[in-house]
Amino acid sequence: MTLSTDSRSTLKLDKNRPIHFVGVGGIGMSGLARLLVDSGFTVSGSDLGENPNTFYLASKGARIFRGHDAANVPEDAIVVATTAVSEENPEIRRARECNMPVFHRSDLLCEILHGEAMGHETTIGVSGSHGKTSVTGMAGVVLTAGGVAPTIIAGGRIPEFESNAVLGKDRKVAVAELDESDGTLLRYTPTHSVILNLELDHPDHYGGGMAQLEDTFRQYLRQLPAGSKVLFNVSCPNTKAILDEFLGEGGHPGFEPVLLAPGDIFSGHEPYLTYNLKNARDYDRGCYLGYVYRKDRMLGELIMAVPGRHQLFNGLVAIAFGDMLDLPFEPMAEALQNFQGMGRRFEIVGTCQGATLVDDYAHHPTEVQATVKAAVEYQEGMGHLTAIFQPHRYTRLKALWNEFVNAFEGTDVLYLTDVYAAGEQPIEGVDGRAFYEAVVASGKYPEVRYFPDTDWGKLRDKLRSGLSPGDVVLSMGAGNITQLLRGWPA
Repeated sequence: MTLSTDSRSTLKLDKNRPIHFVGVGGIGMSGLARLLVDSGFTVSGSDLGENPNTFYLASKGARIFRGHDAANVPEDAIVVATTAVSEENPEIRRARECNMPVFHRSDLLCEILHGEAMGHETTIGVSGSHGKTSVTGMAGVVLTAGGVAPTIIAGGRIPEFESNAVLGKDRKVAVAELDESDGTLLRYTPTHSVILNLELDHPDHYGGGMAQLEDTFRQYLRQLPAGSKVLFNVSCPNTKAILDEFLGEGGHPGFEPVLLAPGDIFSGHEPYLTYNLKNARDYDRGCYLGYVYRKDRMLGELIMAVPGRHQLFNGLVAIAFGDMLDLPFEPMAEALQNFQGMGRRFEIVGTCQGATLVDDYAHHPTEVQATVKAAVEYQEGMGHLTAIFQPHRYTRLKALWNEFVNAFEGTDVLYLTDVYAAGEQPIEGVDGRAFYEAVVASGKYPEVRYFPDTDWGKLRDKLRSGLSPGDVVLSMGAGNITQLLRGWPA
């Protein structure tokens, strides 16, 4: 059973009332807690373990508890949790017994974006199946370079700010990653937004498949404020189809569509096309450059320092947001050329025996393919690519089984681990060994190995024995695989 939130009232922040986070150490919850702490609210929270997020919050005066216990919840608190938290959690039970309101993380994010206590004049929402975290971070640094100083709420660490959340100085503009995984996307009504792409993911929530996902985004678009500007990636067929539906309803949707394209795929005469990249090409070690156009006018050259052609398009989206706010192109482009990428998005975490160690959050076949391609281009034939993939959730692996089998082209050595359950119950026939056997049977990859053990130290020893200068080692997945490559001696 998952959390049911308080439908009796709307969350209203009050500095005289404490806010308690159940599961405060996660990247999403810790960011919101950080914004409240930095704004002078009384904050407490609990989690099963400690990490840099909880250490920071404690250093700023938040009361952080290790483990979940009813006694952790302050009297008369506002309690905040995520979809993953069960009603059986002792802190949730304590809140229910004492008639304390229990709100979802999305309720708090809405209040930070739009509420009286912390609301912003202009809000930018970043949505879609892939790229949300990168685009949110890029938009944050672009707007900052343009002199806006926005509030930024991202699903990963932004190196420039050493945080996943930044409180804007004047609270005029906020840019936030909007999660569709549990349907809470429908709680947001940003001034401007983007739909980066749409592909089936989170089958645990979207049991109705793509039809249900697309319907969620249709509802999201219908509820936006009149005159909202919505950026659409029209190279994504699912995104373009939804836009065409709205335009076909009379040609005047309640929002203003702004079309983007990631390359030379348009003649330049398509209606509503606003931003485009032209003459995109390799720049350096998997990084790309291109020329940004607003309609027929070239704004300038965009060079990305983060590997992967998809990152060039992400940069275009960030530039588009800044341009819509009338910011000058040059400082925005310079900020992106210096942007080193988000945490766990092709994050170089060290070296070992001359090999580069890269960690990535990729946990969907499309993301895995893009990340592997970026790694192949990054190494430029200087060595071998060893990839380690940890499937995340049984439901996702089952729903996208064939797509995952075909997602690793370019690897020289591929390790597959057991499934990271993320609280799910096993599904018969859907496990690490069965997936490994299917990948081997495909005959697509030179060498595939299965590592069922959860002892990352043993896997490090296996990896270390085969490393040479110029190699790239890439870990991928949304689970604890992120611990594998961090902290190795050079």
